[in-house]
Amino acid sequence: MAVSKKRKGADRRTGSTRAKVKQVLVKEKTKAETDPAKKRWARKLHSSHLMQLRNDPDFLTMIKIGRVMNALNFCITTIVSCKDYENLTQRRQAKRAYFLLGGYVHQAIALVDSIKGKYLGNEAFEPLRFLVLDYKYQNIRKFAKKMRNYTAFHLDEYDETTRKTLAKLKPTTYTLMCGEDEMLGSHYFAFSDFLDLTFLGNAFWEGQDDVHEIANGAISELCTYSSEFLMACNEFQQMLWHTKVQEHVY
Repeated sequence: MAVSKKRKGADRRTGSTRAKVKQVLVKEKTKAETDPAKKRWARKLHSSHLMQLRNDPDFLTMIKIGRVMNALNFCITTIVSCKDYENLTQRRQAKRAYFLLGGYVHQAIALVDSIKGKYLGNEAFEPLRFLVLDYKYQNIRKFAKKMRNYTAFHLDEYDETTRKTLAKLKPTTYTLMCGEDEMLGSHYFAFSDFLDLTFLGNAFWEGQDDVHEIANGAISELCTYSSEFLMACNEFQQMLWHTKVQEHVY
């Protein structure tokens, strides 16, 4: 069957458009590959230099701060990728990441507090000292401690939260569990997270009109605090890198 001139013109325009899109994609890929900020990198420590550093207190501190950064980055990355709650799986991931973030923040505070004696007065340590010791962040530190002790890593093996929180719930309808499909074990048991958030709300704001809304606001503040903590850790670790470790890597 013959193809009309109109159809031929449309095919040419479509082909031209696809070619242009392909060119743009190639340029973007090339730009990403040549952008120094997006280039993969690694720093390696030679075994002979490790022998020199393994008992160096600053090197040990650098490793510990790196552990803090890994933990905070894990939670923050999960929260950012799932924060829009596009489906029930993302909601489950984000909720659990919030609780874990509180736990890791408290452990990070404890770690920094344990090393502060050696670094007080060091300019690069000052942002961390402020976050860990200043009165401005006292409430958020208490909130993170409560999350760590009851909702982050502990699943109520001593029956400290579940029964007590259930006893205070108003008699209404709640979502127990939900899922995207019928696959076994993949569902979201939403009621557990609801109880944990209720527990946190009651622990700090019992008697308020909406403890859930207040608790969610505190979690938002915790996310901001953890991001500041991560940047402070990075600044401090970079100082340790330049003064102690840089000469030992390749």
